[in-house]
Amino acid sequence: GPPQWSDLGMILQTIMLLLRAEGLDSCAQESWSVYPKTISEFLDLPEHRKVFAGMAIGYANPDSPVNQLTSPRAPLEENVEFIS
Repeated sequence: GPPQWSDLGMILQTIMLLLRAEGLDSCAQESWSVYPKTISEFLDLPEHRKVFAGMAIGYANPDSPVNQLTSPRAPLEENVEFIS
């Protein structure tokens, strides 16, 4: 159920942090959950199984143009208020 979706996110994050500690890069791919029927048919999964997420694991190529992309970020203060 819904509480387990957040558990899966925490597991993915933990795996990604452990991968970085070993010098590997990763990319979580939650978008797989949008296509449950297609993926289930392709993988020939039983009806009680569902693919929620995937993860690419490997070594980043910092020289690749796709890895040069940066997006603007709003300042922290624009989105967060610290109260003491």
